[in-house]
Amino acid sequence: MNGPEHIKVLFWPGWWYPDRSNPFKGIFIRRHAEAVAPLVDLAVLYVTANAGFAGHTYEIEATSDPIGLTVRVYFRPLPVPLRSLRILNVWRYFRAASLGIRELRTRWGMPDVIHLHVSPPGGQILALRRHFSRIPFLFTEHWTGYHRANGEYCGFFRKRMTSWVVRNAAFISPVSHDLQKVMEGHGLRGRFTVIPNAVRTDLFRPAATPGLGKPFTFLHVSRLAPVKNVSGILRAAAELWRSRQDFRLLIAGQGEERQMLEQLAGTLFPGRECVHFAGQKGEGDLAGIMRSADCFVLFSDYENLPCVIAEAMASGLPVIATRVGGVPEQVRPGLGILIRPRDERGLRQAMEVMIEGTHRYESGTIRSFAEREYSHAEVGKRYFRLYQDALLGQGKPK
Repeated sequence: MNGPEHIKVLFWPGWWYPDRSNPFKGIFIRRHAEAVAPLVDLAVLYVTANAGFAGHTYEIEATSDPIGLTVRVYFRPLPVPLRSLRILNVWRYFRAASLGIRELRTRWGMPDVIHLHVSPPGGQILALRRHFSRIPFLFTEHWTGYHRANGEYCGFFRKRMTSWVVRNAAFISPVSHDLQKVMEGHGLRGRFTVIPNAVRTDLFRPAATPGLGKPFTFLHVSRLAPVKNVSGILRAAAELWRSRQDFRLLIAGQGEERQMLEQLAGTLFPGRECVHFAGQKGEGDLAGIMRSADCFVLFSDYENLPCVIAEAMASGLPVIATRVGGVPEQVRPGLGILIRPRDERGLRQAMEVMIEGTHRYESGTIRSFAEREYSHAEVGKRYFRLYQDALLGQGKPK
């Protein structure tokens, strides 16, 4: 084992991590990696299915960047129409993971601590037990599937696998206290330590000077899925527009509902320029957009601890959001307004309050809260302490 200042940590996301098909997938896990990288010797292993392969089953991609070595292994899944045959793809995941582990050992060595992210696939658990049975591991959970409104945490095998991981992990670190409560409500028992998502506070920061003489700008950023209820934001904004026209709504992101939402905006605001769809934005562009906004709005049906709220707060923006999941742990008094999900009247009223009294929210106070809670330095320190405790056996399951 290495000394505490040279701990070798293997980040091993189960389902999501940025890859060549989607550089934004699981970006919040990448942010955790960036937070701990200055403190440890870090490597990342990510195994994912890629149905586009032709002529081969596995492909290994090894790259190095400022966080360390990253090994991605792509495998071609078998088309299995019968549920009973899915075990074949569990085996393919296991085989792909084994190839990736061999590559890691050659290039980087063996880890002292393993850091799993998101409810693990069956093949990942098999590979963990086969190759790293004596190495302590942490498990960070970001997934909304445990929430009743989502309902994806179901099925005998998924529950058995997750239960094994939680029972055997040195520590379980959900990103919010609410998620811990929900997981425990499913009978999952372990040593929980809440550590939130991390944000690049160097990039997401308040504007140097306030924008004067421009309409008040509400900003929404998401993957434009039904759970985000962007249509409800549009309807609330249209209702507010009837009484005042001194604001704008900017919607950034790309997803399944974008075309429908643009059509709805055209119906609700005929011939008006008050709603703009900015599309998918990289981090740099998104940070600039946040600096140009006055308030961030998230109207989701359920959430855990949205990174985008933390990014907005790091940018000094007050927030209007629904009282769901871990959101109340972020949007505290003096930092924004909480409303009930699906309450479009409440959203319209909150938007009007923001236009009339945004001066009540101090950008510096909001920014300071984000730095204390979500900065890479703070989140990295919290994880480093867990790695040290895991190596000392303090989190060893009883």
